[in-house]
Amino acid sequence: MRSLSLKHIAMYYSMLSQEHKRIVKGQYGSRRIPDYEMNKIHGQQFADWFKKRVARLEEQGDEVTEDLKWLARGPLRSVNRYSGYLVKGYRFHTKSREKSLKTQNSGVVVTVEGENYASSRDRRPVQGVVNYYGKLNDIIELNYSGQIRVVLFKCEWVDINRGYKIDNGVTLVNFSYKAHTGASLTDDPFVLAAQVDKVFYVTDPKHKDWEVVRFVKVRDVFDMGVLDDCTFNVPNLHRIGDDGEDGIDITPDMEHEVDVEENGDESFF
Repeated sequence: MRSLSLKHIAMYYSMLSQEHKRIVKGQYGSRRIPDYEMNKIHGQQFADWFKKRVARLEEQGDEVTEDLKWLARGPLRSVNRYSGYLVKGYRFHTKSREKSLKTQNSGVVVTVEGENYASSRDRRPVQGVVNYYGKLNDIIELNYSGQIRVVLFKCEWVDINRGYKIDNGVTLVNFSYKAHTGASLTDDPFVLAAQVDKVFYVTDPKHKDWEVVRFVKVRDVFDMGVLDDCTFNVPNLHRIGDDGEDGIDITPDMEHEVDVEENGDESFF
């Protein structure tokens, strides 16, 4: 079984999502649909439309790549879950795994360019490059018929409208203000593991509930996926980006299968 690269996933999604959005706009005729409403409908309907669209292409005899066929059929109803993962040269642990450790490897940031919404209820999109800051809660590997695997990070995300600020050039976040909590289908807390970069959060003694964001330099290590339970200390704040990950020993973590409920997580992708 192989991993599908972020580049290929983005290519397929961009091509088909634009087609689906044109269809949604056409359903409204001459009436203009607000962008936030368009994105909401697109998020709710795209997965089912994608499956039917690929099936129709096959019926018509059009050439369909094997990757598209497997993705359209959806993932298996059982998934693998992990507490640690190595991707893009970064080591990540879930928050629950860190409870017994002195180290921090659960901080994530996703940089998005384009039109961005703080949450599914946000009607004021931000244009340009936006950083979304979060903490890693779960690592899930989807299996598409034994042919393709896709790793997702389920994260706790800061509301960038209320829980984010810059103070004297320092980035601060407040996880008391959350967004993308998974409360609805369009309020998705999942991202592809390959989209994520790593940050540390340091408590700010001057601002209650606020944490300073420290970015991490990429390590020259191989992306080997699942991690063991090795711990690596952060010596002090002056070396916050140097978390002692040189010469790491990587072995498979304990994994287990989890049955996905009928109305549950099979729609992650």
